[in-house]
Amino acid sequence: MNSALYDLPDDVLIYNIKFLSVPDVLRLRKTCQRFNALTRLPIVWTNAFKLDILAKDYPFDAHDIDIEHRTRQAYRLASRWLADSPLTPKVETIFIGSPAYVIKFVPGHKWLLTLSNGSSSALSIWDITCRQKCSEWPSKSTMFTGMTINTERQSEANVAASLVSIPSLLRRIVLLHLDDNGILHEIQTIDKNLRPVTLTGDIVALSDDISKIVIYNWKTDECAYLDDGSGPNRNHYYEVVFTPLTILVVSISSTNLYIRPSLLHGQTLTPVASHSFSRAYGASVPTPASNNPLSILVRSLSPDNLSTLLKLYTLSSFPPILTSDISYRCGTFKNTGFMLGKSATAVWIHPNEHDGSQTLAAAVYPGPLNPTAEVRVRDVCSNPLNNWGTLDYDEEIGRIVLGSTSGKDITVIQL
Repeated sequence: MNSALYDLPDDVLIYNIKFLSVPDVLRLRKTCQRFNALTRLPIVWTNAFKLDILAKDYPFDAHDIDIEHRTRQAYRLASRWLADSPLTPKVETIFIGSPAYVIKFVPGHKWLLTLSNGSSSALSIWDITCRQKCSEWPSKSTMFTGMTINTERQSEANVAASLVSIPSLLRRIVLLHLDDNGILHEIQTIDKNLRPVTLTGDIVALSDDISKIVIYNWKTDECAYLDDGSGPNRNHYYEVVFTPLTILVVSISSTNLYIRPSLLHGQTLTPVASHSFSRAYGASVPTPASNNPLSILVRSLSPDNLSTLLKLYTLSSFPPILTSDISYRCGTFKNTGFMLGKSATAVWIHPNEHDGSQTLAAAVYPGPLNPTAEVRVRDVCSNPLNNWGTLDYDEEIGRIVLGSTSGKDITVIQL
């Protein structure tokens, strides 16, 4: 031990420690009892978080109140993306749930939400850590037609779902609150025959999948309408994304940008800009980080119909600017899961060209987790059963969930 270093006052040591990397802080902790105690102080990890995570724009779990754990986990995950090495899962857990066609993480929690289909479908809440079901909603005969999770963690309504009661065929939308015990509680009913696409705070975007999008404040009962001018044509909406100033609507036929109104008073809004992605059959648009432009990951067919293209666009201006693209050959073009994170990482399922098995692939595009100009693509794991059909991705903690289309297996992967 360097006595000159050891004899420094605590405040001077804390100031100097902030220039160490996270691994170096942990190595210093092991040298003596004094440094062991000093490197456990919250101020040490607050400094490390600011300099090693925030300043470098790395993803992190904002819900984690343990500043040391939050910083170490964010640094570990960023190091894995930055390293030019295999992205082998740190943990891979398989548990048995109900057959589900929608699987979603609840942001900032240990909960996983699954939506089963059929004449008596239900929303189920699972505790990921202990792999057991906590609750199921509702208990009555119901068929769900849509579901979305709130993008704002602290909002009262965590889930919006559209459903049909059986046998009355009564259609409605419900807002649900998820408590700390994993129990869903109904807090509001909306009598509209529409499907929720996006829930952000108290604002929910509703669609009839034909021509109508309604922007609705469920607390004030105020609304506005989005009209893209396409008329009554079936137009499945992949994403509706709210920013403080705009609303972006990505559909199978076009992408439209609207000015977000400060007040909702029944007005009809028309696009200020529009764009069409050629031969697209899927899109993923994450809510952007503060002061960052929107990004859109579009999946489309190649001109020869033999390959799938994954194209990343940025929306710092309109029309969207193509920044990167990936191509892979495959024998089927099912719209299986793929997702883009706001830190320019993406995961997707694609079939293997040779043996028909599925592969979970991950890409990191040029950005905070990839200082190069090239897209880095790595296989994460494979599925010889070829039955993955749905996917969700929590970029902040590096967690992926995969649902089976033919059985009850749910696979949770920790990068």
